[in-house]
Amino acid sequence: MRKKQWTALILMCLALLLTACGGQEGGKETVAEEPLKIETEGGNTGKEKTEPQPAGAENSAGGTESREAEGKNPSTDTGDGEVTGRFEIFEVTQDGLLAYGIDNTYPGLCSIGHGNILANQDGETIELSALVPGLVVELTWNGAVEESYPAQFSYSALKLTGESGNPEFLLYLQLLQDLAKTDPGLNEGITESYFDFTSVASLSEGEKEGLAYLGGTYFGGFGSQSTQEELATQGILDREKGIENGILVTIEELSNQNGKVTCNAEKYRSGTGAYYFHDVTAEYKDGEWKYEIGAEMIS
Repeated sequence: MRKKQWTALILMCLALLLTACGGQEGGKETVAEEPLKIETEGGNTGKEKTEPQPAGAENSAGGTESREAEGKNPSTDTGDGEVTGRFEIFEVTQDGLLAYGIDNTYPGLCSIGHGNILANQDGETIELSALVPGLVVELTWNGAVEESYPAQFSYSALKLTGESGNPEFLLYLQLLQDLAKTDPGLNEGITESYFDFTSVASLSEGEKEGLAYLGGTYFGGFGSQSTQEELATQGILDREKGIENGILVTIEELSNQNGKVTCNAEKYRSGTGAYYFHDVTAEYKDGEWKYEIGAEMIS
């Protein structure tokens, strides 16, 4: 009887021992199957790859470079949309326009490259020859403008508005051309040309700026607006010697009624170097100006 009890006790102990060993092996297998723990201990960055990334994190360095490049070269950034504005044309060439922005889209003097689409008020295609100084047009472009003087951009589409600027602009443009051709020796050696339009009431400020810029091309020096008093204050004009490297052109508008204008025009280098168009009478008829000069004087 005692022998049977010992035998049962031994079998029970063996069973308990086998159960304990099996539990330890299972625990080891469970640990071995944890991939996160193995990666951490081994220094693997696999954990970082499996974590979700914030939107836009991919190629973040490349995105920064792209934004910086866009900021440095805005003229090549076409953007998603386009802008439209009205401009008064001052000059037309095969390469582009000289025009002035007359609304808040881009006010100022601009040198504008031609686009492919030109249309009249009804949307019908027109030729480049239909564009003349004085017309007000609607331009569409990508909004990028090169910061220069004049500012620069190219339009993608141009449309006539049926509007025009002040016709007197064309009169004074013609007058400046003729004055530049008369006694051309006075123009020699100049690097700057100055224009006084303070008494020309018929032109807008934008038209005066465009007239001064174009006038500079006629006289051979950069054109800007200034008066004799301002030039003297700046030390550019000497009351006795005149202007050494520049010329001052003054237009005095005397009257302007019903398409008839009277004015005087002068170009001045010094007291002994000047030329005058005195008592100019002009008439606007059939879209063009014709004028006569009462007297021409030289000093």
